[in-house]
Amino acid sequence: MAKKKIKRVATYKQMAFETAVRNPERYKGILTAISPYINKTLNDETLLKVVSSMYLNGIVSSEGVEIDENSTIESIEDAVIEVNSTRRADGGFPQGYQSRFWTYVRTLSEMGFVLAQYGQPLQFSEISLKLINNEIDEQEAFSIQAMKYNRRSPYRNVSNDFNYFKFILEVLKQRERISYEQFIVSTFSNDGDVSEFLKIIDENTFGEPAEVEEFLRNEYGTNLKAQTILRDYPDVVLRVLIITGFVSIQFRGKVFIYRNIANDDYINDLLSVNIELTNEEKENPSLHFAKLETYNNQLLEIVYKHREEELEADGFEYVQKVSEIIKLYELNEDKIVESIGYIGTSKNIIPAFKYIAEPLKLEFYLSLILALKYGKEFAIRPNYKADYIGLPISHAPGNTGDIEVYSKKLYWLIEVTLIRNKTQQLNSETTSVIRHFLDDNKINNYLSKYLSFVAPVIHQDTREFFDYSIVRHKIKDQRFNLKPYSISEFIDVTLTSENFKDMENYTSQVIEDFRNNLN
Repeated sequence: MAKKKIKRVATYKQMAFETAVRNPERYKGILTAISPYINKTLNDETLLKVVSSMYLNGIVSSEGVEIDENSTIESIEDAVIEVNSTRRADGGFPQGYQSRFWTYVRTLSEMGFVLAQYGQPLQFSEISLKLINNEIDEQEAFSIQAMKYNRRSPYRNVSNDFNYFKFILEVLKQRERISYEQFIVSTFSNDGDVSEFLKIIDENTFGEPAEVEEFLRNEYGTNLKAQTILRDYPDVVLRVLIITGFVSIQFRGKVFIYRNIANDDYINDLLSVNIELTNEEKENPSLHFAKLETYNNQLLEIVYKHREEELEADGFEYVQKVSEIIKLYELNEDKIVESIGYIGTSKNIIPAFKYIAEPLKLEFYLSLILALKYGKEFAIRPNYKADYIGLPISHAPGNTGDIEVYSKKLYWLIEVTLIRNKTQQLNSETTSVIRHFLDDNKINNYLSKYLSFVAPVIHQDTREFFDYSIVRHKIKDQRFNLKPYSISEFIDVTLTSENFKDMENYTSQVIEDFRNNLN
C-alpha cells in the first residue's frame, strides 16, 4: 500500500502536465485501451491487467516486455511487474506497475476525463465516452475539458488558482501573437492576471532562452533545471493548447503562437460558460469529477452548434492553402520527403512543424506531396482538423477517411497509419479502411474509384487481406482499384505521378493470379 503522505503547503508553481505523454493525441488510445475496466476497482490485480493491456496495445513499450502475435495479458504479466518494479509510488498509487498506470492517467484526471483513484472504481466522463465512441473528436473533447480546467485541483497542490487556458486566450485577444519565449513566461503566472503579464512582456525583450531563464529565476525563484522550465513543461502545455484548436503555430525566424482566428466564434462561446469550483471540490477528487460533469450539456451544445455551421472543407480551397504553406516555408519535394524520413525522431526541418503530432505529420506531408503532383488536376482534401493557415490540429472524426483526392469523375481515398506491429495493423487498420471506402455513399457518383493504404511496412498478412478484398468485391461487381504501400513505395510512385496506373496494374494482377490458381 502507498503510504499516506503529509500534505505540503501549497506554493506557486509553473504550469505543467505529465511529460511522459508529450503528444496529447495519444490519450484517445489510452482511454480506449483502459475502457474495458470502467467501473472495475483499481486494485493491484485489476491494475496489472490494465497496465499489461497497455503494453499489448502498444501504448507502453519496453525491451523487457516482448510482444508478438501470440502475446496475452497473462503471458506478459511477470515481465510487466519486473520492468516496473523500481517505479516510485505516485498519485496515491503504490510503487511498481500501479504507479505506472498513474503516469498515463494523471493529465486525464486533471482535465476531468477520468476519475482514477487507487482502490476505487475507474470512472469515465461523458466526454471520454463520446470520444472513444467517435461521437466527438480530440479537438472537441480537449477544448471542452480545457474550459473546465483549473490549476489548483486535487491533483496539483499549487497556489495558482485559475484556468490557464482562459488566461492565455485573453492574452492572445490583446496581442496578435506571442513568442515561444514569452509563452514560457506565461506558464509562471501566479494568478492569471492578463494585464500584469502583458506589462512583463512589454518591459522585457526575452529574445533568448538565457534571458528567460535569468528572469524566471530572479522573479519566481524557480530552481528547476533549465531544460525543465524552458522546454519540457512548456512544450507539453503548448501541445495540449494546440489540440484544443485555440492556437496556431507559425515560424517567423522563431516560433510564434497566434490565436486560431478560424475558431474565434467557437472560442468566445466556450469562454461565455462560467465554471466555478468550491474549495472542497478543488481538494476532493470525487467532488471535482462530479462538478465538472455538470457543465457537459452547455459545452456540448456549443460544440454541436459550431459543428453544424462548419461546411465540409473544400478540396480546391485546401490546395490553395497548401500552396501558401509551401511558399511560406519554401518547401519542395526533396524537403518534404526528407521531413517524412524524420518522423519518429526529434529532428524537424521546419521548426513550426515540430508541434504536429506524429501520425498527423505523415498525413500532412503526404497531402503536401499530393498537392504538388496532382493539385492542378484534382481537389485534395485531408480530413484532419486544421487551423486557419492549414496546419493540422487533430485527427478527423471517426469513420472518416484520411486523405481524399477527387474530380468530377474520379475518387481516390488514401488511408495512412504509422502502426508497424503486424497484429495491430491487421486488426485496427485494414477492416476500417475498406469500410470507410465502401460505406461512403458519395463514391457511388464516381466512375473511377481508387484506394491506397500506406504504412511504414506492409506485412504479408495485411497484403493478403487487401488481395482478398479485391477478389471478394470484384465478385460482387464493386469495381475499384487498390494497393497497399509502404511509405517509401508510395512516395516513389507519387513522385512519378503514376499512382492510378500502379493501382490498376496491382488490382489486375491480383485478379489474374486468382484466376490462374483456380485453374
